Amino acid sequence: MSKIKDVIKQIQQNEIVIKLKKAKKLSPDASKFGGMPYLPSDFVWPRYEGADYDENIANRPLSFLGQFNLAEIKKFDSDHLLPETGLLCFFYEMETGCWGFDPKDAGCSRVYYFENTDGFVTIDFPDDLSDDYKIKEYALSFKQKKSLPGYEEIEYHIPEEADIEFEELEEYLEDHLPEEDFERHKLLGYADVIQSEMLTECERTIRGLYCGDAESYQNTAEDDSADIELAARNWTLLFQMASIMEDDYELLWGDCGNLYFYIQKQDLKEKNFDKVWLILQCG
Repeated sequence: MSKIKDVIKQIQQNEIVIKLKKAKKLSPDASKFGGMPYLPSDFVWPRYEGADYDENIANRPLSFLGQFNLAEIKKFDSDHLLPETGLLCFFYEMETGCWGFDPKDAGCSRVYYFENTDGFVTIDFPDDLSDDYKIKEYALSFKQKKSLPGYEEIEYHIPEEADIEFEELEEYLEDHLPEEDFERHKLLGYADVIQSEMLTECERTIRGLYCGDAESYQNTAEDDSADIELAARNWTLLFQMASIMEDDYELLWGDCGNLYFYIQKQDLKEKNFDKVWLILQCG
């Protein structure tokens, strides 16, 4: 059992749990979901060309999901993974509603990091962004929590040198993991997986491999699959945004699912947010 506890200690990470609050008068650079973003005055609003649920292809503006003032978050980031200052902004094209299992989904989401916000202004929405895709503004609060990977992804986080049987670890986690809670917003830590693991999906899609059916996996060469399995360990969760359901407002990702933004660990270390990959899962 001591070996298992040692492994748990090694793979345990800090996550920053996000709670919504009614937005009052927020400073322009405050951490928040929705509303209008605080961006450079010459910011070019991101767009994505794809087919919606009715197969109508158009070049549409992405929705602004939210922004994080990293100076506010610094004290909650005990693993020191995020930049200590600046603004981190998230966008996603809601009408197309990509799920992230197709390499063609690249560009349906964007993450921007701004180290310095001097000269920034509140940016209005593009004229062709429907009111349905303008997210209600919420203030945010944060707290720290210890995070362990779910069963679906844990094999990618066990140290390769660990002398432990996966079944032993799985049995231990069954007894010690808290009750599952998929309706959470958070930064960092491990994803609350709803369907299947997403680490190999991230790696496959950036290699141009489709992930939308079993046949695509079966047609991947054995050596390539082994390389993908290994490279999947390089991915980590950046941001998880759950569906929002209130008496006067609903924001649903699929059927009450989550958006997950994954990033490669080296990119996070280098503050490079250009290659973040989005996945949507729901029950």
